[in-house]
Amino acid sequence: MKNMPKNSFSWEIKKEIINNISKKQEILTFVKGFLFCAPLDSESAYFYVQIKNPYIYEKFVRKLELAGINYKIKPKAKTILFVDSAEIDFDWNLNYNDYLTYFFAGLFCARGSISAKESTSYHLELKTNYLPHSEAVLNKLNNYDFNFSLSQRNDSYLIYIKNKDKIIEFLSAIGAKESWYKFQNIIIQRDFENMTNRINNIDIGNIEKIAISTMKYIENIQYVFDNDLADKFSDQQMLLFEIKDRNRWMSFPELCEELAKHDILITKSGLNHWFRKLNKVVLDHQNKKQI
Repeated sequence: MKNMPKNSFSWEIKKEIINNISKKQEILTFVKGFLFCAPLDSESAYFYVQIKNPYIYEKFVRKLELAGINYKIKPKAKTILFVDSAEIDFDWNLNYNDYLTYFFAGLFCARGSISAKESTSYHLELKTNYLPHSEAVLNKLNNYDFNFSLSQRNDSYLIYIKNKDKIIEFLSAIGAKESWYKFQNIIIQRDFENMTNRINNIDIGNIEKIAISTMKYIENIQYVFDNDLADKFSDQQMLLFEIKDRNRWMSFPELCEELAKHDILITKSGLNHWFRKLNKVVLDHQNKKQI
């Protein structure tokens, strides 16, 4: 675990979740998550664990003691532990049932990070050194529709999400309730600031018109989701609707830029055509239901 400033959001989350755990089975599963991606010395059969944050180091040592797990402290190194792997029995399918929350809390505490509160984008990641470990974590998380992605950076593997709603769900899933609440407030504040900036840059006479159009788009998009009408649209069109639903006040130029990140090149006129199609599909479906 790399050292982190004590005012970082990642630090706040880790401090919260490591203090949430008190019962022995919770602690044992948390420790398994913490050690899941730790290097294993083949000769000594001990996990090599480096924790540069003194607070997390002390708390983790205490968890090992409460769980009755043997460990050694490297002489003259206050950040390095060796944990006996013989006492850690991993389930490679990660079937920890009612204790899965604590496994992923441990994994995030050891290998996780989240974008700073001041960041203009959203990003949460889990870092591993082994591809099999990464794939096991990725598959388990995506069984719950988190939609994590996997990438390689130098000798490490990153499992990450950038969707703010999925990040909220993940914080809830690892038991970080206070951080979940803080992150919600960050999103609300950022959305408010973005909307205010947009309002300041447009003709005040168009505000009501834009608001009405936007809410109509969102209403139609939600109707498509609720009535399973995705087959009426292309994958590109559905991606547009998902982006608009997550970013309600995103303008047409901004939508074009966002779609370009997915290799979808389209003009504002093209977007307008897609939204007209959306309205027609919804109206046709509503009329058929009334017959």
